[in-house]
Amino acid sequence: MSSPKPGVQERILLHLRDYVAFSESVEVPFALSQMGIANAVAIARSNVPRAISGLKEQGLLIEKQAHVHGVMRKRKSYFLTTIGSEVAEETWNRLSQHNFEILLPDERRVKTELGTCNEKLPFPIRPVDILRYLRDDGVLDISKLSPELIERDLTKRVEKQLSSSLGDLPRLRHFFGRDTEIDGISEILDSGSNAILIPGIAGIGKTSLAAKLLEKYTFRRNLIYHRCQLGAGGRPFLEDLGGWLSSVGVEELNDYLEASPVPRIDETVELLVSSLKNVSALIVIDDYHKNDEDIFYKIIYNFVLRINEMNNELGLVIFSRSYRPVLPLRNEKGQNVSKILPLDGLDPDASKNILDSFKSISDDEYKRIYGISKGHPLVLELINRGASTIEHNLTLENYVSMEIFDKLSAEEKRLLQSLSIFREPVPLEALTNLDLDLNTLDNLVEQGLARRVDSENYDVHDLIREFTFNGIDEQVAIPLHTSAAKWYKKKLNSQQDLIEYLHHKISYADSEIAAEEVAINGDELINNGQLELLGLINRLIDSKGNPKIWGKLWYLRGKILFLSGDFGGSEASFTVGMNLANQAKDINLESILLSNLAELAWKRGDSSTALDLHRQALKRFIATKDSIGACNTYTKMSYIFRSQGKKQLAMDAHSEVEHILSTEVNPELIYSRINLARSYLEMGELELGRKHALTAFDSTQNEDEITHSRARAVLGRYYALIGDTDLALNHYLETLQSLSNRDDVEIRVELIILMGEVLEDSGKRDEAVERYLEGLALAESSNQPLLVGELLSRLGSTGLEKQRRMEYLQRALNVFREVGATRKMQEVQMMFHKAITGN
Repeated sequence: MSSPKPGVQERILLHLRDYVAFSESVEVPFALSQMGIANAVAIARSNVPRAISGLKEQGLLIEKQAHVHGVMRKRKSYFLTTIGSEVAEETWNRLSQHNFEILLPDERRVKTELGTCNEKLPFPIRPVDILRYLRDDGVLDISKLSPELIERDLTKRVEKQLSSSLGDLPRLRHFFGRDTEIDGISEILDSGSNAILIPGIAGIGKTSLAAKLLEKYTFRRNLIYHRCQLGAGGRPFLEDLGGWLSSVGVEELNDYLEASPVPRIDETVELLVSSLKNVSALIVIDDYHKNDEDIFYKIIYNFVLRINEMNNELGLVIFSRSYRPVLPLRNEKGQNVSKILPLDGLDPDASKNILDSFKSISDDEYKRIYGISKGHPLVLELINRGASTIEHNLTLENYVSMEIFDKLSAEEKRLLQSLSIFREPVPLEALTNLDLDLNTLDNLVEQGLARRVDSENYDVHDLIREFTFNGIDEQVAIPLHTSAAKWYKKKLNSQQDLIEYLHHKISYADSEIAAEEVAINGDELINNGQLELLGLINRLIDSKGNPKIWGKLWYLRGKILFLSGDFGGSEASFTVGMNLANQAKDINLESILLSNLAELAWKRGDSSTALDLHRQALKRFIATKDSIGACNTYTKMSYIFRSQGKKQLAMDAHSEVEHILSTEVNPELIYSRINLARSYLEMGELELGRKHALTAFDSTQNEDEITHSRARAVLGRYYALIGDTDLALNHYLETLQSLSNRDDVEIRVELIILMGEVLEDSGKRDEAVERYLEGLALAESSNQPLLVGELLSRLGSTGLEKQRRMEYLQRALNVFREVGATRKMQEVQMMFHKAITGN
């Protein structure tokens, strides 16, 4: 049995080991760029940052911008550190003994090792290139390689050619039958550009069929395989697709994604059509049922509507566990654009091939096995592992329970349960604190109960997870979830890690402890667009607990619903939270909830109620000496007064903010000063705005980047208003640079709006429109209708031609009407009137 390929990080170390001499060079080889590394180790370019993150954390490599040979602009490049070079040498010394076979052109097989294989090869090949072409069975087929082909694959950033991106495709252990299915799919693909949806239940062989299909079209078309992941949405697919298109010389999608953190549906579909129009390709999307992002569905749906515009060699094949018709069958002209081919079990002959451990089997016994399994490949593999009889098991569930799981050793069961508790593939270190015999894992992999995703991570099939998980009682589940939560808490490299951590804390855990964790981390998650938190909160609020904690949960729930435009649900949640805060005598939470209820009232057009609620909140903020809350409340009240034409009351509110700023020493008050400066500028009080904008700019130079960017954007707007375009644009460009490093959707949109204002005031309306469109895409993707409406209304009042402005204003009006934002509806209606009359 061949040993698994070395992991991606080991291959990256081998690759960079060949380029240590360029660490101080002005211009570096393409091989040191993200795309060069992706080519060398056979992963998508979008996966390179994730693959090298661990190496960077260990201090083994550094990242810097450098001039890359053959590329116009600077790109991120990667270099081994001194320690990294030492580790790379150690890695090579170990991997040089990696065994494999060479399949020569005359079909002879020669056994060799990585360190000495070049003595037996017809031409020299770098070790990392050998590992890239090495098959899963440990064979290097040299008959299909040449120096030219290897060089082409390594530099495929710069010329059109057949290119494959199959980094997430699992190993194909064996494959039987499916001739009819493959012929049917091929007939559709070869007849012209088409999309095919292939639904099938868990374990029926969808991924294996995808691998076989890709194998058939190797050397015939460009190939890309993408596997959807829970909670990831469509961005990873588009990044994989952009990197893959870049490898065949089509840059537009990749450039668009670099400039647009969240792509717009219409723009993305247009780019897909134009980018793929003349590319001979087979695109395979697997596990499509795991996608939970409506935007991704709409992008694929609308692209399929136009798939007939492609040349005759573009195929899109989607595998899903869901039978829901997610693709259109015909376009507006009535032309067929997709077909649905449900995948059933294997036929009897193919099924029999899987049962190779049965030395002899009668026809009657085989019919009984086939009747229970219905040709389900994974179930047949489980049966093949050596069950003695199936006489007493009339159902698949009974069979799997009695003949498979009941015959596992206690340690095998523990290990399988421990692995099944995770919702994603994990490395062995995630299981180390459970005192398990990890050597047992190899047995489970060979039996088909666990699977090795790559050389580092393990997982179980969804069907096995379902059987295993349903059999875990609470006493077993609690320590497993606790262990998983501890492991995630140690890494917490991303917001998704935090979501998984909270999921395990909530699952079978003490609801009080889980609720405390959600209460502590909830605001951060919501601010970073992780609205999946709503599902976790809903799992908690049905139970009862500490009013102070549960009040915070209802507040977080209301905040998410508010961002989603569900004003009714948001108000109800805030009201429940208010009752709990009263019970707990938590004045801080009361003030926050009153402030949010005031915002709701204002959005609905009830300025009287909004002011009353703000005053109630203000009393509590003052009582608790919360200067930040008080400043924010005065600023919001000032905005309401301004909208009512009561400028003096607005100025009085600002005076209170000025008083707090002059008497309080709190670094976090800088946000209040920035908001005050912005408000003064909007009121035409330019000198007062300048005073606070400059103070904020000077005092944030040593603060975090995003705070300084906010101050810089407001100062830029001041210079735009007084006509100093050069200074305004200088601040704008610096803000734009910091914006490119942000993941927080709300902050990005806020900065985009600020930059749009600077550009408008500087007379650069076309550039302002581009910024607002970028912000609109972000807001749409994060399901924040209020931000969507705000950006649509700004587009409707910016220097576009009249018809376009009217379209944007109509969309803004529809959005605000849907969420019940009466005040904003009135503002948009006034804009409508101005657009119609030309004022």
